[in-house]
Amino acid sequence: MTAAAPASPGFLLRFAGFIAALCACVAAEGVRHRRGALTVLAWTRLRRLCARLETLATRPRAPARRRPGRPGRSGPPHRLPRAHGWLRRAFPATASLAPQLRALLDAPDMQAFIAATPAAGRVLRPLCHTIGIAPPPALALPPKPRPPRAAQMAATPDPPPDPAPGPAPGPTPHPPPPERPGAPRGAVWLRPPDPPLRTRFFPRS
Repeated sequence: MTAAAPASPGFLLRFAGFIAALCACVAAEGVRHRRGALTVLAWTRLRRLCARLETLATRPRAPARRRPGRPGRSGPPHRLPRAHGWLRRAFPATASLAPQLRALLDAPDMQAFIAATPAAGRVLRPLCHTIGIAPPPALALPPKPRPPRAAQMAATPDPPPDPAPGPAPGPTPHPPPPERPGAPRGAVWLRPPDPPLRTRFFPRS
């Protein structure tokens, strides 16, 4: 006799039903507007978000492991748009399901799950961005901590200003000439002038 599987939380059943309805709408719109590649990418993205939330709600969180790259892929990978509300612009019929997501996020059991599991924001915030609705306050990101260097610089007072420069120093005075030995005090000894140069005359031949 096998044990019965544990029942899923009510918010998880409602979330899985919402993702199933959203995927069906994307598939129908993709066929109508002939957006094959984008339809497959969007459908896969929504199903993965649902699986990630189910894992967070029913299984204990395991440490993250780095997955090795898959060989054999060639060419640039296909990427989904990143603009706010890109899903409702690519598949207009999905806009009618946005109020259901808002009601699901505002439910008390979902609010309690978000408060107890911060990692759920990594699933629900991208989903809100994809559909084009503002996330509830429970999904708001915490403020980023201030860098310690900036906080230390803000706490350190500014150094005092430099003092005003004084007057510029004047020219250095020359020392007085030396006194002549034996001369009275205060007399100045002057050097005698050099004798004139003598000119030598040569007789004319």
